[in-house]
Amino acid sequence: MDKQDKSHKYKYPYRYCDQKKLCLDHGLNYKTVDRWISEAKDRGETLPGRLKIPGVRNYIWDPIIFHDEFLMPTLTGPTRNEHEKAHHVVILNNLKQKRVN
Repeated sequence: MDKQDKSHKYKYPYRYCDQKKLCLDHGLNYKTVDRWISEAKDRGETLPGRLKIPGVRNYIWDPIIFHDEFLMPTLTGPTRNEHEKAHHVVILNNLKQKRVN
């Protein structure tokens, strides 16, 4: 899936961002993203859109890839329990309120 070919209904004022800005713009809690990173690491994967900066121990995020390939499928997909489902509803509501245009 080529990200250049897709037409997006949202725009970001930046190409890459740090985790704090990603959480702020998507209405996420910082700890939630940390948990998702930890769960992906346990499976031997990395979250889509999370890019390692060579030579340092930091990562940057591509918000379009994160939104399309991870966030929306995660929030609209199956959940493990009712608490996770309620949390996903809160995140979706926050995302609608903080929609990036």
